[in-house]
Amino acid sequence: MRRLWALLLLAVLASQPACIWKLWSGEKNPQEKVYDVYGTVQSINLERLVVDARRGGTRTFYFTDASTKGGDFGEGAYVHVYYKTRNERDEITLVVEKVK
Repeated sequence: MRRLWALLLLAVLASQPACIWKLWSGEKNPQEKVYDVYGTVQSINLERLVVDARRGGTRTFYFTDASTKGGDFGEGAYVHVYYKTRNERDEITLVVEKVK
C-alpha cells in the first residue's frame, strides 16, 4: 500500500514541476502584483489620472472597468493609487484621497 502511495505521489510531482515551483517560491505573476504610490493629482478625467509622485516624478495611470475611484476629488488632491501593470500601462485598481 505504501508503494502505491509513493508511486502516486511521484507521478503527481513529476507531472506538475512548474506549478509546484511557483507555489514553493511564492512568486507572483507581474500582472497579478498590485503596486501603490502616493502623489498630488495634476489632472484627472474619465480615462486617465496624472499624479506628481514624490518619488518617480509625474506618473500616468489609466482607469478601466474594474477601477474604483473612492471619492469625488480633483486636481490638487493628495491621493493613494493602487495599480497593476498590464500591457505596459499602469491600470488603476483603486484610488482614494489621502486625508491628513
